[in-house]
Amino acid sequence: MGKILIFGVKEAARLACGYLRNDTCDEPVAYTVTADYLPAERVQDNLPVVPFESVTSSHPPTQHRFLVPMSYQDHNRHRSRIFEQVKALGYAMINYVSPRAIIYPGLKIGENSMILEGCVISPGCVIGNNVMIQAGCVIAHDARIGDHAFLGPGAVLAGLVEVGDYAFLGSGAVVRDQVRLGEGSFIAMGSVVRDNTE
Repeated sequence: MGKILIFGVKEAARLACGYLRNDTCDEPVAYTVTADYLPAERVQDNLPVVPFESVTSSHPPTQHRFLVPMSYQDHNRHRSRIFEQVKALGYAMINYVSPRAIIYPGLKIGENSMILEGCVISPGCVIGNNVMIQAGCVIAHDARIGDHAFLGPGAVLAGLVEVGDYAFLGSGAVVRDQVRLGEGSFIAMGSVVRDNTE
């Protein structure tokens, strides 16, 4: 059981708090955001909201770990910047994998990644750092997902797909087998991708 800090105060952070409370032995102990985003109400979900600028003093990295469950704002770059700042402060970061996902044993997964309920991930897959995989995604065998990517609910990757860093796949997007999505690719909701992207 670990003490977990959650970056953010909006929907993604509050959902992550609920997932951790219900599905893990970890204990969320505070939300944190930069001073310009501090809400007037400094308590949410019975947790304090603390300034990120002083989080190492109030919640030192020797006693706490972090989860940064942010959305795809600025094409995933904002989440990437916070991820790097948290790492620079010396915090270890956790992953969240829903117990209601079907994951083939031996999945390789980086830090600060989330796999939500109803996902199916087949053998041989590799998931990078800071990847958000929303509910109901299907990731077939030997797919590789780069760092800081975001897969919307119900996205489907066929076998041997490669997803570049910072890529975004909207809800229900489908990518055929052996396609490579280049760094920063934006795949709109409901798209069917048959060829490589730059």
